[in-house]
Amino acid sequence: MPQEQIQNKANTTVRAVSGEPRKHRVIVLNDDFTTFEFVIMVMMTVFMKTLEEAEDIAENTHVNQKATVGTYALDIARSKVAKAVNMARAEGFPLRFDIQAE
Repeated sequence: MPQEQIQNKANTTVRAVSGEPRKHRVIVLNDDFTTFEFVIMVMMTVFMKTLEEAEDIAENTHVNQKATVGTYALDIARSKVAKAVNMARAEGFPLRFDIQAE
């Protein structure tokens, strides 16, 4: 990521970062308790996936123990994961996610 150093009036150096924010991959993790239907609903409502995409993610999670949901800026990834986890806890499910920098 390109960076430039700028000297401000207080004689300290501040780094200005230009370009796009770093992307982060959201990964859903398999567990033995969260239902397939609930995972599909979360994928559609929180991550805005189509029914077909949501079913593919749920199936991949079940088969491979994890699946990539999408790639987002870090603050968006954290927000979506928090919303999904809160929904899961409200329903009594232990659904978990991981966020990995690309």
